Amino acid sequence: MLDEDGLTDEPIDDVTPSAIEANNGAVLPDAETEGDAFGGQQAITEQQSHSEQGEVQDNDMYFINSSVTQPQKDNDGQNAYISYLVETEVSIAILLITDSTHLSNNPVFQSTKFVVRRRFSDFYFLYQVLLNDFPACAIPPLPDKQRLEYLKGDRFGLDFTMKRASSLSRFLKRLSLHPVLKKAKIYHIFLETHDWNSYKQHLKLKGTAESSSDGVADALINAFKTASVQNPEFVEIKERSDKLDENISRIDRIFNKILKRYTDLEQDYFDFSIQIRKLAELEPDLEVPFIKFSDGLNDLSLGFQNLKTFLDNEYIISLKDLEHYITAIKNLLRLKDQKQIDYEALTDYLDKSVAEKNLILSGGGSNFFTNKFEELRGVNHDLARRDRLNKLENKIENLTKEVANAKDVCEQFEKQTLHDIQYFESIKSVELKSTLGDLADNNIKFYQDLIDKWTKIEEELKK
Repeated sequence: MLDEDGLTDEPIDDVTPSAIEANNGAVLPDAETEGDAFGGQQAITEQQSHSEQGEVQDNDMYFINSSVTQPQKDNDGQNAYISYLVETEVSIAILLITDSTHLSNNPVFQSTKFVVRRRFSDFYFLYQVLLNDFPACAIPPLPDKQRLEYLKGDRFGLDFTMKRASSLSRFLKRLSLHPVLKKAKIYHIFLETHDWNSYKQHLKLKGTAESSSDGVADALINAFKTASVQNPEFVEIKERSDKLDENISRIDRIFNKILKRYTDLEQDYFDFSIQIRKLAELEPDLEVPFIKFSDGLNDLSLGFQNLKTFLDNEYIISLKDLEHYITAIKNLLRLKDQKQIDYEALTDYLDKSVAEKNLILSGGGSNFFTNKFEELRGVNHDLARRDRLNKLENKIENLTKEVANAKDVCEQFEKQTLHDIQYFESIKSVELKSTLGDLADNNIKFYQDLIDKWTKIEEELKK
């Protein structure tokens, strides 16, 4: 069942890699033989190969620059929704043997610039596909859908949609900076094709309800378990992520207080300017100075309004988006721990089976009352012993393979997780530099305009 954003109540089905490789409008190939996209060995191995190839491909200076703007309401009544303009510019600089750099089109796109419209449910579909196809990546999260605006009925308001557009733009920016995710075919198609709805309908989907329920069951079973051996590097990463999350939350609270203060100052200076202008009516001889002073106060009020708008729509939203990204990293670390817990549980089960086999071989493992009961039933103890040994040997053989497979998956998952932590650190640095730069620029502009305006007023009043 669809909600107001076009999202279904059920989880989106898994999209097989072969389906994603299909071109727009083309008949999709059969994907029944593709590997599991929910953390199986094949999915992680393929993802790891993408990561290892990343260094070579990144040297090509592959750029995707997208922005999300101009939210608009489409349709009326119950079918109304908000769509966003997604503008993308793509280029790749190829380093030739002559060491000269030439800008050329990215071969995976049909042009260097393209514009499409997408609704929030389209972004959500892209997010789910990436989440399924890259299980060992911390997929940049989308903005919260459970917002107060849905309860108040203000989800079509300009303030809400502009904030969401800012978050969606940041989501695409993070994908473009991720060496693995930016090469995903579904991401390229999302940015370029005008037949996105047709493309989604032609994707070959397979049910994931069973896989999802298994994942939830595993999470509940391992909820109170911890890995017996903790990698010091991951312990440090967890501590850093917790500290970063705490600091970002503290900064968020501080700037929300600043935002409230700016709102009060905006209104106070506006009211002050009105009262000064009224004085001009009472003192005709001082009318010009009073009006100029009132204009200066009004400009000061507008300056606080612009600064407040930037903080509310851009900077504070960026802090919340960063908090959500940190949460995605923590979830990835928990998934890594779950892989290790599964490996340790299998290893423990194997050790117990081997110990039981050795006990039987040494002549132990039998119970007096059990033996007497079996004698009364006419059971041949030697035959029963050999049967138990055969079953244990088969179990040990299967468990040995499962342990080796679980160890391989765990090691590969750890390796890819470390890669993704590095990608996160790089993306975070770029993002913080950009947002702090914008914060500084807006504050500098506010105070520079303030100086220019009041310097001009002072000069005019001295005349």
